[in-house]
Amino acid sequence: MIAAHSRRVARGICACLLASAAAPAWAQNGPEQLEQIEPDKGEWQLEYFGAFGGSGEQAVEASYAVSDRIVLGAQVEVEGPRGGLTVESAGLGALVRLIEPTEAPIGLGLQFEVSVDRDGRIAELEGRGIAETRTPKWWLQADLILRRVREDRAQATGLAYATSIQRGLGEDLWAGIEASGQIARLSGEDEAAPAGQHYLGPSLTIERPIGRGAEVELGFAWLQRVRGRGPGSGPRIFAQFVF
Repeated sequence: MIAAHSRRVARGICACLLASAAAPAWAQNGPEQLEQIEPDKGEWQLEYFGAFGGSGEQAVEASYAVSDRIVLGAQVEVEGPRGGLTVESAGLGALVRLIEPTEAPIGLGLQFEVSVDRDGRIAELEGRGIAETRTPKWWLQADLILRRVREDRAQATGLAYATSIQRGLGEDLWAGIEASGQIARLSGEDEAAPAGQHYLGPSLTIERPIGRGAEVELGFAWLQRVRGRGPGSGPRIFAQFVF
C-alpha cells in the first residue's frame, strides 16, 4: 500500500512541475522556511509551508532519501489566497546529510535548490547550511542561506537565515521562539534581494506517529516583523508527513 501511495505522490509532483511552466519567477520576501536533516534512507517526506503576513507565499515539497546521505526532492511555490492561488515557480533540490543529529551533538547538512520560470530560465539558485541539535528537553535549529534570485529584470545575491529554539513540553509537544530574515544583499538590486527584513515570534510544534513507520509534524508560529520593509506580521504554518 505504501509503495502504491509513493508512486501516486511522485506522479502528482511531476504534474505540478509541468503545470508550473506557465508561471513567473518570484523572489524570497518575508519569513524564511526552516529545513531539517530528513528524511532517512528509503523514506518519503511531504512538506507544506505557508507564511500569511503578505500575499500568502506557500510551498509544497516532496522528497525521497535515496541513501543514508542523499535526499532528492521537488518543490512548487504558490501565492494566495488573495486573488486566488497562483503557481509562481518550481524547482528541484538535493540534501546532503553530513552528520546525523542522532549520532552527534550537532547534526549538519547541505541543501541545494534550483528553480525555473515560465520560459525555462533559472530564476533562483540556493545553497543552505543546516544545523540541528536535539535532546529530550531542547530542540535547536539554524539555517544559513545563500541565494541568487532573478525577479523580472532585477537580479541579486543575498544572505539570509532562519533559526528556532524550542523546549519540550511533553513527548510530542515543543514550544519556543522562531526568527528569520535577510542578513545582507551581497550584490544586485534591492527588489530581488531585500536586505534588513527580520521576523520574530512564538512557535509551537506537534509531532505524532500515525501508523507503522509514519509520522506527522505540525508547526505554528506568529512571526512579527521587527525590522525592515516588506510583508507584514502574520501566521506561519508548517506540516510535514514522513512515511
